[in-house]
Amino acid sequence: MELKRAIGTSIKSYRLKRDIPQESLGPSQPYISNLEAGRGSASIDKIEQMADVLGVHPMSIIFAGYLTSNEHASKDHLFERIRMELAEIGI
Repeated sequence: MELKRAIGTSIKSYRLKRDIPQESLGPSQPYISNLEAGRGSASIDKIEQMADVLGVHPMSIIFAGYLTSNEHASKDHLFERIRMELAEIGI
C-alpha cells in the first residue's frame, strides 16, 4: 500500500476507534474522506490538527501509516532506527 493511502487508513482507524465523525477532525468532511481513501496527502499542520482532535501524537499517525504501507516493517526495528538517527544528531 502506498504511504499516503496508509496514512489515510491510520487516520480512519484512530477516528473510528474513538467514534469521532469525519466532520470533527478539522478541515472539512470531503477533505477527510479523500485522505482516508488515499486520494490526498495531508500537510504536517493538518496531521497535527487531526492528531490533537484524535488525542494522539502526530507521529503516531505517520508511524502507523508507515507500518501499514510496508508489510516487512517491524515496529521494534523502526523504533530502534529512529532512536539511532536521533542520537546521530544529538537528540
